[in-house]
Parts: sequence; structure tokens; C-alpha cells
Amino acid sequence: MKFPFPEKIHAPAAINNLIDRSGLHHSYPFNPETKVHIPKGKYTCVHYGSMFPNLPAPFNFLNLLTVIGQPKIKLFRNHHLIKTTDIDTANVLIGTAVGTADHFNGYSVQNDCELSADGSSLRFGNDLLLDGKYPNFHAKREGHDFNFELNIKATDKVANFAELFGGVYDHWSLLCQYQGYLEYQGKKTDIQGLCTYEYARGVNINLPMRYFTYHIINIDERTQVLLVEIIGSFNLVMQQRVYVRSLDDYGDIYSDGFELNVHEFYPERSITPNGLSMRLPHQFSWQVNNHSGQPLITINGTSNHDFQYGMAGGYAGSYQYTGTFQGKAITGTGYIEYLDIR
Repeated sequence: MKFPFPEKIHAPAAINNLIDRSGLHHSYPFNPETKVHIPKGKYTCVHYGSMFPNLPAPFNFLNLLTVIGQPKIKLFRNHHLIKTTDIDTANVLIGTAVGTADHFNGYSVQNDCELSADGSSLRFGNDLLLDGKYPNFHAKREGHDFNFELNIKATDKVANFAELFGGVYDHWSLLCQYQGYLEYQGKKTDIQGLCTYEYARGVNINLPMRYFTYHIINIDERTQVLLVEIIGSFNLVMQQRVYVRSLDDYGDIYSDGFELNVHEFYPERSITPNGLSMRLPHQFSWQVNNHSGQPLITINGTSNHDFQYGMAGGYAGSYQYTGTFQGKAITGTGYIEYLDIR
């Protein structure tokens, strides 16, 4: 059963490419000189993050999602955390299925954080340290029920999510390899695999986003697939893309035949700390074709019921999936971010 939403409206590709040039810039190496600064000048909001899908139970996933400076975008804003000013307010989600009580917190940048101007060392209270420079990064948390230490090595395989006209908003993600451990209630679990390192920066304007979802699937030890769907006001499609990349290949972007359908929502709506009401997906499917019109990837997913609040103004979690990739059967645990105020 497909749940009824107003029909999605697609703008001509030429208009989309004029507004957002990220779709034109892909399949080439990451520029190591790319800046990853904290808020400065016209950029009043910055995001750093790393996402780790397909983790062993009971964790399922891990995301380290930080926002420095509160955005005006309603979908991403945590107004309830602001005690001084927007730009002085940071928030951190340390999301995993074990769902510890202190997984999401707000901070005063001036009083609670130590942030290097170039982004090479970011400390948020006693909750999280992210440090390093491309291509080697490090993440550490200690003194809590849930802790970790992870070494992250970035490749030059980059997915450009947004490159808006005039530098209004930029967002990109690097394919990375990691190794380290998770510690929960004193027990350590060694982990390794593929993850992401992500950075975004934006000016102080309200982009008209009404719906956002982002998925990460590690197909195998070398290949990663990303899905992004963004819908704005009047149900205008802002982006529908699937990105494929691997340790051996810069990959490509696919949009033809894109479909994402929710077949069953959780019965109770989720109310965020800011009073937004969202239906979270329980069972869903998605697919896209390759450039020859044949199925590239098909996914059937069932949520693990582990959504955690704090993915900006929404939720992040994981799901079990079965499907196909390039004609071969696949299965595993995917990562999902979901925000919907339509």
C-alpha cells in the first residue's frame, strides 16, 4: 500500500542545474585543499559528520552528527537549544541503536566547545572529540555508558550533495575506511569497514525544505551506495539521486527511474522537541536505474525501530534490507535519516 501524498513536481533539469551545480560535478577526485572551517563570514552554520552503517547488534549504526550555529531552515533547526544566539548554539547527535539518554545535547560554542578555526580539532563539551586533517581523522568519546575510539581514513571519492548558486549552501561526503572500537557499559566491540566523512556550510537563509531522507548502504567491503531525496514547498522535488562509489572507482550519480515508497508507517506520530510532527517509516522500498535503463539497485527495507532524535531537527536510525545491486542479491543493515513536515 502506497500512502497518499500530493503528486511530486519536477522542475526542468536546466533550472535545477542553474540553482544547484552539484549534479554537474561528480566522478572526479576530491580536492585536498577544500576548506572545512567552522562558521565564519557569511557562513553562519556548519556541519561535520561521520556515519557508520551495517554495525553488529546491538548497535546497528553509529552517526556522529554535529551542527555549529543553528540554521534558519525549519526542518534542521533546534530552536529549543538556543540560550544565547543562533551562532553560539551547537548540537551533537551520537546516534546508535542502544539509545543512551545523553545521545543528543546542545552547547554554547563560546562556553562549552573548543573549535579550531580550520576544523582540525572539534571538542563538544565532554561528549565528543573530532580531530585530524584530510585524509586522516579521529573520533573519540569517553566517560559515558557508550564510548568509542575510531580512526578514519578518507579516500578521494567524493559525493557532492549541494553546491547552491552564490555559495548559499555546500555539502559533500567522502568515502572512508575506519577501524576502532565501540564500548557499551564497559564491554568493547572491535569494528571496521566503510563510513563517511561529511561537511556542509550554509548562509543564514531559510531554504524551503519540507522533506529530507538520506540512506547509506555498504554493498560490500569496497562499495558504498548513498540515496538522497529532498522535497520543498508545493511538493517541488529539489533532489532525487543515488550515488555509487567504491575504493576502486569514483562512481556516478543516478536519477532515472528513481522511486522511494513508504508502505507502512509507525502508528504513532513522533513529536520533536520543537513541536514538529512526523510519521516515521517502518516498511519502505526504493530503486533507481542505471544509465542504460536497467535496474541498478532495488531495496526493500524494514526499520529496526531504533530511530534517535537529533539528526538536525529529525531522526536517524537503521533498517534491515534485501534487494539487488547490479543484478546480484544483497542483504544487510542500512542507515537512514528521515525528516518530514509535509
